[in-house]
Amino acid sequence: MIARLLIPGLVAMLLAPGLAGAQDPFGTYSYVKGQRGDQKISADELKDNTVKIEDGKLSLIGADGTVQFEIRYVIDDEPEDGTYKATMEIVKSSLMEDAVGAKAKALAKSDGTEVTLIYEFGGTDYPESFEPKTPSQHLFVLKKAPVGN
Repeated sequence: MIARLLIPGLVAMLLAPGLAGAQDPFGTYSYVKGQRGDQKISADELKDNTVKIEDGKLSLIGADGTVQFEIRYVIDDEPEDGTYKATMEIVKSSLMEDAVGAKAKALAKSDGTEVTLIYEFGGTDYPESFEPKTPSQHLFVLKKAPVGN
């Protein structure tokens, strides 16, 4: 569950600095879809959860409004073909204290209103593509909420 919620936040954080020219990347996002390895995450699991993206930080917020995870991110490289590489670290969790300190390598991209993120916690390499290759790789697509929500 932690990884499922962390991925979208991580992707959004990775893309935030690069989107500044096209559209304000900061704000609140909802989950469009999620996948762990080759297993799709049900819409019911993702429903009513959101990701708030700020400069260098993302917050994964549960349906009850509680911040479940706070993740710090750093963009590791200049974007290549619109894809960002980032390193993420869980710095706070109201769900799983033992998750604090977990790190991931991630890829992220955005089309302006949607962010796609793939990551692998504990991995030392970035994912090769936006298709999960192993059960430990998680993919999320997030959609930015309209301003005022």
